[in-house]
Amino acid sequence: MRTLLSILIASLLGSSSLFAGEPDVSATAATSKLVGANVANPERSNGRPDQTLLNQMIGDWDVDYAIYDEHGNVRHYLGSATYRWILDGTAIQEIWTSNYHDRKAQPYGTTIEFYDARREHWTAIWIYPEKGMYYSLSGGATAGSIVLSGSDQEGVMQRWSTGNFRGNSFVGRFEASKDGGKTWRMVGVNRMQRHQTHGVDR
Repeated sequence: MRTLLSILIASLLGSSSLFAGEPDVSATAATSKLVGANVANPERSNGRPDQTLLNQMIGDWDVDYAIYDEHGNVRHYLGSATYRWILDGTAIQEIWTSNYHDRKAQPYGTTIEFYDARREHWTAIWIYPEKGMYYSLSGGATAGSIVLSGSDQEGVMQRWSTGNFRGNSFVGRFEASKDGGKTWRMVGVNRMQRHQTHGVDR
C-alpha cells in the first residue's frame, strides 16, 4: 500500500525508452494561449532552458490511475490533477486527487517543481502529508519527454517519466527499483486528459 500511495502522483517525467512519440508542437502553441497567465513569465527565466514541455502540462486534468502490485495485477482509480505556475513563474505546483478510498476524489498530495540553475536540472519535491511522506527527484527533458529520478524515504529508487504529449493528453509512468537501478518495476501509469466543461477546455 505504501508504494501504491506514493506513486499515485502523475507528475512530471519521461524516458525516451518509454515514449516513442515526439511532442505535438502545434498543440503546444494552443495550450500556451489556453493557460494564459499560468504560463511562466519569460522575463523571469532565471537561466531556465526552453519550457515548451512544461507549459503543455499547465491546466486542469482528469486522471486515470493504473496501479500495479508486485505480481503485475492492476487496479484503477480516478481523480484529477492541476498544474499551476507559482512564485512569479519560477516554480510549478501540482495538486493531486484520487478516489482510492472508495469515495469521491479527494486531494492527497502535492508536488513543487523548480529549476535549479546551479545544478542545471529540474527538481521535484513530492509531499504526502497524511502519510508523513516526502522526497525529491531531479532530472530534465530527454527526447521530447521529461525524466526525474531519486529515492524515497526508505531508500527505494523512484523514476517518474512523462511523455506522449498530444495537446489534450499525456502519459505519466512511475517505476521503482530496490536493487540500485539494476532492474525496474512498473508501479503506476497515469493517463491524463485535459479537463473539459460542457465540451470547452477549462
